[in-house]
Amino acid sequence: MEAQQEKASTNIYELQDKPPLSVTVTAALQWFFVILSSSLVVPLVVGQAYGLGPADIGVFMQQTFFLIGLASILQVLFGHRLPLTEGPAGMWWGIFIILANLGMAAGKSPQDIGRSLEMGLIITGIMLVGLGVTGIIGKIQKLFTPLVTGGYILLLAVSLSSSLMKGLLGMGYTPGQTGIPPKIALVSIGLIVFTFMMIRSKYKYIRSFAILISMLVGWLIYGLLGWTKPLPEMHGLVSLPTPFFWGTPEFDLGTIMISMLTGLILLTNLVASIVVVGKVVHVQAGEADYRRGGIFTGIAHMLSGTFGIVGLVPLSITAGVIQVTRIASRLPFLIACGLFMLLGMLPQVSRVLSGLPAPVGYAVSFVSFTQLIGFGLQDLGKVTWNERTIMIIGFGLLTGIGIMFVPPEAMLTLPPFVSYIFGNGLVMGVLLIIFLEQIVLREKRKL
Repeated sequence: MEAQQEKASTNIYELQDKPPLSVTVTAALQWFFVILSSSLVVPLVVGQAYGLGPADIGVFMQQTFFLIGLASILQVLFGHRLPLTEGPAGMWWGIFIILANLGMAAGKSPQDIGRSLEMGLIITGIMLVGLGVTGIIGKIQKLFTPLVTGGYILLLAVSLSSSLMKGLLGMGYTPGQTGIPPKIALVSIGLIVFTFMMIRSKYKYIRSFAILISMLVGWLIYGLLGWTKPLPEMHGLVSLPTPFFWGTPEFDLGTIMISMLTGLILLTNLVASIVVVGKVVHVQAGEADYRRGGIFTGIAHMLSGTFGIVGLVPLSITAGVIQVTRIASRLPFLIACGLFMLLGMLPQVSRVLSGLPAPVGYAVSFVSFTQLIGFGLQDLGKVTWNERTIMIIGFGLLTGIGIMFVPPEAMLTLPPFVSYIFGNGLVMGVLLIIFLEQIVLREKRKL
């Protein structure tokens, strides 16, 4: 990896280390469940929005699992080379849902919408590979000053907070129930407290595997109380991913334009994720790392379009996991990604693991997400605060967070192109910070 070691690390195991077998296996299982909890909800929600039956949703989930594992391995071995999991991009997830609402309202079938998104993802992937090969991504990286990365991380944490809180409180977990189920909420709060206690344990092994232990304990509690949901019906022992889940890709100019613009904006996610994880493993990525990361993000988009899943990008949550466990080694991560590929080929295993209660995953993930706030504040701590920087970060955060409180249905009255971009508070907040810092309030260079 073309990178520089920044400072003495507090991690127990570094990137190149090979932990003992017991630690490697347990850490791999922990990574496996972290990746599962961060990716399980998306195919379920998208499948339901597109009117898929349980069997089709099961196939959609398997395709997603397999490609998450494959794309993550490609990035670790040949791309940015950090233990940074791929996952369905929140922005792509939103576009899938918005296009479903708009398209079906206009009389399009879910399959037609899916086919146009397949083409959009493939073309976007080709574009991102081109940007990576030409090195333009390296120039984009220079835009990510501490002011931008700090603002991005805080906006990301805020944008996740609503779904995270609703999920851990059990809202929507029980069909037909409105409001917060008190018993489920109480268990989630207990799991959060339990996880924090283990993180602060005097025993190194418990601290390192707090997330995995909490997930298993939470799953066991749900099983004993009878709160787990019936497992979906899935047939066969082995099932390989099938290209073009929605059918033959279909050219739609509007979808392609939106997809390409989404890909450009998601470059900010790629760069910021590499920066954030780099800080945790105390490694500063070089321009070649960003370029390779961009190339393989493009390949991940091409694979997403080919197999019809939500577009994949690096997820910043990885940084929180490493911060909690202090295990930065690539080896357990690669093993977990291999297991995830295997999961995508084994319908019966997918059937069992899909039974992980969503509130448990949200509650345990809450601890990792709290680390994001710390990373954002650390970056902003490097900023020299004056009238200019306060105005930049103030405008960016206030605008981005404000947009997050605008009801999504209000955006449907706007042209689709506008609603996709200006309706995303995270994207608009980051773009506004960059625009103000680099153009409107650009700092004059001292002679």
